[in-house]
Amino acid sequence: MIERPVILLAFANQQDAYLANLKKESDLINEILSVHHDKGAIEVYREESAGVDNIVKAINRFKDRIVVFHYAGHADGERLYFEDSEGNAAGVAELLGQLPNLRLVFLNGCSTMPQVQKMLDSGVKSVIATAVPINDEKAVVFAENFYRAFSNKSDIDAAFNFAVAVMRTKFDGNFQATIVQKGEQPNFSDTNQMPWGLYLNDNPAEILDWSLPTNFSTKVTRPPEVKYEINSFMVDIVDAMIEQDKNLERLAYNEDDELIDERQALSMVIEHFPWPIGVQVRLLVTKESDVDSPSVERIRQLVSTYIVSAQFLYYIVLSQLWDEKRNKSIELRSYMLDLLSNNQNNFNYFDYMKHLTEIIKLLQNNDCELFVAEYGPLAKEFEEKRELFDAYLYLESLRYKLNVGALDSLEADKYQLCADGEYFLSTILIKISFLVNYDLLTIRDIHVINYRNLETSFNHFIGRLNAKVTDLAVTRSPRPRSFDQFVNNASVVLAKDVNDPEAFLNLTPFIIDKNAFGQGMTEERATEQQLYMYAFREGEEFKYLATLHSIYRVQERASDQLLTNTGGEQDEKRAGRGGKRVKRGRSGQNEEQESPFEILKQQFIIFEKDLLK
Repeated sequence: MIERPVILLAFANQQDAYLANLKKESDLINEILSVHHDKGAIEVYREESAGVDNIVKAINRFKDRIVVFHYAGHADGERLYFEDSEGNAAGVAELLGQLPNLRLVFLNGCSTMPQVQKMLDSGVKSVIATAVPINDEKAVVFAENFYRAFSNKSDIDAAFNFAVAVMRTKFDGNFQATIVQKGEQPNFSDTNQMPWGLYLNDNPAEILDWSLPTNFSTKVTRPPEVKYEINSFMVDIVDAMIEQDKNLERLAYNEDDELIDERQALSMVIEHFPWPIGVQVRLLVTKESDVDSPSVERIRQLVSTYIVSAQFLYYIVLSQLWDEKRNKSIELRSYMLDLLSNNQNNFNYFDYMKHLTEIIKLLQNNDCELFVAEYGPLAKEFEEKRELFDAYLYLESLRYKLNVGALDSLEADKYQLCADGEYFLSTILIKISFLVNYDLLTIRDIHVINYRNLETSFNHFIGRLNAKVTDLAVTRSPRPRSFDQFVNNASVVLAKDVNDPEAFLNLTPFIIDKNAFGQGMTEERATEQQLYMYAFREGEEFKYLATLHSIYRVQERASDQLLTNTGGEQDEKRAGRGGKRVKRGRSGQNEEQESPFEILKQQFIIFEKDLLK
């Protein structure tokens, strides 16, 4: 397959029949695909004032590389209305049929279905076209959501069905996706609500399974090293942490301003970052495994640390978006709920950093004060494609190679990949070193203290969630802390000040402490850490992965996973059908109790409803 496929976007407006949303569609699709363009995976070529001549030139220029052709503008059954003249449907079909690697033609104009047969006869593999005139606003919504899913590693089939599902949700319809094989007649359930159909040539299964190529290789520049040593770049993170909290300096440096010990420096990184990140760093710098030398396993742990860090950052801003959306009117784009439709494959490609920066910009544009104020400069550096962006691109390229199983390539270049990967991971951790000023807390229980004639107080059982070098438990046993008002129960929260119950952000249901869902979890025996982060969806349920191990390892072990209908392997043993726990009542009859993990599922349902309203 070609190395750098081209997506050719053509937008054509008419002065006498102006489409107000055409520029919006152009900008949205270009923005969606730009992340893959920036990575070097694809090339996006956009003609915003498309005429016949410049489209012909573009086809000639990229002939062997074009994989998708998208047209948006006025059209009918016989022609596409370019800005300089009309494009005859038969002629356009013949031109596109000569492109050897073309996989999809998307005709986002009115009543383009009669052009489909000409396209298929000319050899075009698949066409998205319309059966009736289409509403300008709906055209943008459908195209945006198709490309959102397509960009997020969905194949043509899944992306089309996702866009249809969004249309059903947004415009309150009961129509179905119309997918038509060559030689069949389309059967639309409602052409007024859902006029788009997906039309397939021969070998429909192969066509439906095709997804956007995302293979890319990023060349980077890092400071020259005489000889790379394992974890040498990770030590640099300490100075960035000290810049954030001067109290840390005495832990790292002696009176002569010399680093006390490299292992001590690494332990500071582990202990002062929030639990999910600290544990991943601990796994990376351990001397007790094969990650302590250049190897594919070390590359895997470098990428795991990056992904978990990006997840953690993303869930913080997503939690704030939820709170802000409940308090004020914020217009969201549907892609901001992409994570709720992720399956396991999508999860392995989900771009947390891109979604993170998009939500930060949305909050800023709506005059919301960021809970993590440092997110503002972080998003700006990413948008300006500076050092943070380079680090993101490089680590995403390693992630892709691991996802596609390019182990021979990784093995051959393991020394250089480990050096570069560690440098860019340390770059990201340096950029987010401000997290040392925040406390990640578990709140497992609240006891109400109400003595006669005295004001009510609340004892919160709180534990800090920070990793230790030799101990993977909560740093302190959850202990009671008295407040005159209560905060959210059974939650993981990010706090600016542990003594102020109002200065916190609730991260549940995206990040949870499984211990908070059990009985007696304020006792010392429950200090073993069971922190989980949401990963992807399995049907109607939501899958969580433990943060205790590499993100690759936990996907292979059922004991490191949690599903909302049961709570995981342990709970399944004592659960009845449908995720109900079974206990014996006083009458001797079995009684069903709802699994406490059903609460998480309900939270996700409320989250989706709140963000879509």
